Amino acid sequence: MAAMWRAQCAFARLFTGKTGQILNNATDFGVKLAPESLSVSRKYSNYAHSPLVHKIKDQYEYEVVKNPPEWSYVERLLPFEIIPEVKPKAKYPSGWIPPKEEAAELPFFITRTKNHELPIYLNQTFRGQRKITIIKKIEGDIWLMNDEIKELLENERKRYVETRVHELGRFIEVKGDHVNYLRDWAHSKGF
Repeated sequence: MAAMWRAQCAFARLFTGKTGQILNNATDFGVKLAPESLSVSRKYSNYAHSPLVHKIKDQYEYEVVKNPPEWSYVERLLPFEIIPEVKPKAKYPSGWIPPKEEAAELPFFITRTKNHELPIYLNQTFRGQRKITIIKKIEGDIWLMNDEIKELLENERKRYVETRVHELGRFIEVKGDHVNYLRDWAHSKGF
């Protein structure tokens, strides 16, 4: 009878809001836990609601070490401040192709990015339904380059290709996914 009464009291405590003091199966025994034994971690949603920190030394234990030996492991994970120049080789294992000097003599030029890559990208919008190839960082006669790209893609795809030239932004947009064709064309030109 006493066990049944104890279970009913624990069940009643669930509905009266005293569950903050009862942990897991402690309802069967009617055990109340002290508030300091319950540790609740709180995640603050923004800076305004987080508590103020007055003295960090009182809150955290740390020591300042000048030039620790472990820092060499951290340095190799940090990004480069300056991208190093590429060392000339006969062939690169990644398949990367360096620019050629004869490309500077053409009336137009595609400048490489800071990571030495061609700035030819595919932009997908409307959940992948619209695909637009973008060629950026164009120097020189952008209209002549546009005509040459249109002629190349119309011969390659055997259909009309729409392009849009943005002179101030120095880029050309081509309707459709033509990234591989244009990248091969740029490598053949020496960009």
